[in-house]
Amino acid sequence: MKVTVYVASSVNGLISNSRNVPDWLSPEYGRGFEEVCQEKRAVIMGRKTYDILAPDYLPFKDRNKGISVVITSNTSTTPANDAVVFTSGAPDQIVAMLEEKGFPEAVVIGGTAAISEFVNAGLVDEIILVMEPALFGGNGLPLLKGVALDRKLKLVDTKRSEDTVRLHYRVVAG
Repeated sequence: MKVTVYVASSVNGLISNSRNVPDWLSPEYGRGFEEVCQEKRAVIMGRKTYDILAPDYLPFKDRNKGISVVITSNTSTTPANDAVVFTSGAPDQIVAMLEEKGFPEAVVIGGTAAISEFVNAGLVDEIILVMEPALFGGNGLPLLKGVALDRKLKLVDTKRSEDTVRLHYRVVAG
């Protein structure tokens, strides 16, 4: 399975401000978010990301359109809709579950813990990073935390919009 990370970052490398409110994200990021979710049809996120998006901004409302997998220790929570699956599984178990359901690709949309777990498991093939025109001080969230292995990236594409730069990288094997 091909796994892509799609995430926005401040210029100083943080993926969330200390308020954990996504009011700093650009329309360009939002359009890209919708496109990548519709293209991949399998979306993986951590519980905090889910809590920010649910119920109105989840990528899918109907399981026939796609699936949202939420990594959480509390799997007994009632999902916002039938396209949401709660799991406490490890990244390799999540990939196996999605492959079993017929999904050839997935996108991890956040947050730090979910992205870091997939990177540590060696399961990330591509990273699409949208650099937003913002600087965060204080206790913002880093892109990665506790990642044990170094990874080299190969730039595949760049897109510049009015205020953002989208960097598309492929993770180099090895």
